[in-house]
Amino acid sequence: MPSEASAPLAPTAPLPSLPASLHVAVHASLESVESRWREAWPRMAATAFQSFDWVRIWFETLGKPQGWKVCIAELRAHSPDGPTVLILPMGFRRVGLLRVMGFLGGEMIDYQAPLIDPDFARALTPDHAARLWRGFIAALPSVDQVRVRRLPATIGELPNPFAALPGARQDESAHAARLPASFAEYAAGRSTGLLADTRRQLRRLSDAGELRMLPLVEDPADLRLVMDALAEQKSRRWQQTGAFDAFALPAFRSFFDRLNSTPLQGVQAVVSALMLDGKPIATHWGLRMGDTLYWLMPTYDEAWAKLSPGRVLMEAAIRRSIDDGLKVFDFTAGDEAYKFQWADRHMPLYSLREAFTTLGRGAYNLQRVREMAREVPALRAFVRRVRGKG
Repeated sequence: MPSEASAPLAPTAPLPSLPASLHVAVHASLESVESRWREAWPRMAATAFQSFDWVRIWFETLGKPQGWKVCIAELRAHSPDGPTVLILPMGFRRVGLLRVMGFLGGEMIDYQAPLIDPDFARALTPDHAARLWRGFIAALPSVDQVRVRRLPATIGELPNPFAALPGARQDESAHAARLPASFAEYAAGRSTGLLADTRRQLRRLSDAGELRMLPLVEDPADLRLVMDALAEQKSRRWQQTGAFDAFALPAFRSFFDRLNSTPLQGVQAVVSALMLDGKPIATHWGLRMGDTLYWLMPTYDEAWAKLSPGRVLMEAAIRRSIDDGLKVFDFTAGDEAYKFQWADRHMPLYSLREAFTTLGRGAYNLQRVREMAREVPALRAFVRRVRGKG
C-alpha cells in the first residue's frame, strides 16, 4: 500500500490485473469528488446512505470530530477522464493503536455499499470483484485493518459484487416489505390477528384523547417538538438497556437536525409522529429515496406502551407509503421480532475484516479469540481464568 502522503487526489492510474480501460482515482477530500459523485448519482445503484449530502453531513458533524479522514476510491471507465462507474466512499481513523479503514458513515449506516453503475455491476464476476477490491486497497492509504459490516447482498435489485468477497461472512440480516397497489393487498399477507389488534389499539388511543397522525412533519415548531420527543424517548430506552446514549452528544442531535433542514440530492429525511393531546407518543425518523422508505429510528413513550403506539404509527406509515406509490418499506438491519411480522423480504448482510500489518493481524487474532470465547462456554471459562477473573 502507498503511504498516506502518496495517495493521489486527482491523478488516475490503471488498476493491476484488470483491463487498462479502468482507472482509479483516490480522493482525500469530499470536495475533490463532489462534482463527479453528484453527476453519477442519478444513474448509479446505491442506497440512501450513499447520498453525497448524507455522507457530507455525517462527516462534518460526527466523522471528522471522531478523527475520520477521507479516502474515497472512484473508478472511471475508458479513460482517465471517463465516466464514473463505481465509488467506494471509504475513510480511515485511529482506533487505539490501529489505523482502521471502513465506510464513511461508520455505525450510522445500515447498508455499507458502493455506488455502482448497473451495467458495470452486471458485468463483474466474483473474481473481477475480488481483484477490483485488492486494487482499491492497494491504491488507498496504508492501514492496519479494514473493517466493513452490513454489506448488503443486493443493492436495489442488483447483486452487490463486494458481498461475495473472499473472507466475507454473513452475521446480520435486513428485512423489507414489498408494497402492492393497496393496503388491502398488503394486509392479505399479514397476520389477521396482528392487524385486528392494531385497529383495537388505535380505537383505545382515540378514546384516550385527541389523536392526530403526522405522517410527514414539516412545520418547524412541530418538527422541533417531535425531534425533542424522539431524542428523549430514545435516550431513555438506551439508558434502560445499558446501551450508549448517543443523544447525550450534541453532535448526534446536530446530525439529524442538519439532515432535516438540508436539501439532499435524491434523498429526503422523513419525520413522522403520533400525537395525543398535542404530545408525541410515538415518533420516527427515516429516509425516503425513490420508491423506498427506510424505517430507521422508531421510538415511543413507554407510558403508553400497552396501547402499542409505535405499531400504530408504523402501520400508518405503511399505508401512507402505499398511497404515495412507494414499492418498498425497508426495515433495514436487525432481527427484531416485529420485522418478521411485517416484512416479506429477508436479505443477508455480510461483514469483512482484513489485516495487513503485524499489529493489525495481532489485534484481529485477539478479537477472534474473544468472539470464540463468547460462543464456546469452555473457552470462555478458560479466557476468564487466564485473565484472573474466574
